[in-house]
Amino acid sequence: MERTALRSRGGYEAPPERTQLVTQFLREHIESGKWRPYNRIPSQDELANKLRVPTRVVAHATAALQQQGYLWSLPHKGSYARPAKDWQRETE
Repeated sequence: MERTALRSRGGYEAPPERTQLVTQFLREHIESGKWRPYNRIPSQDELANKLRVPTRVVAHATAALQQQGYLWSLPHKGSYARPAKDWQRETE
């Protein structure tokens, strides 16, 4: 299996393993209800500091969760957890 890294415009490659771990961490917080629907989740900078990963890794993880229906983002406002009915429908 070929390993590929996510590359941002600046050329930073986010290691896929690290991105997957961060994605799983975020998904678990949403699925468990720790981050309630319609509430803003911590900023990418806050999450990067807490998890001790580059902000770019968090950006890739949140982008993946947006595609999966777990989050939505508002420019200059942050990312918000979507209700379970949205992401359950996306994963079925």
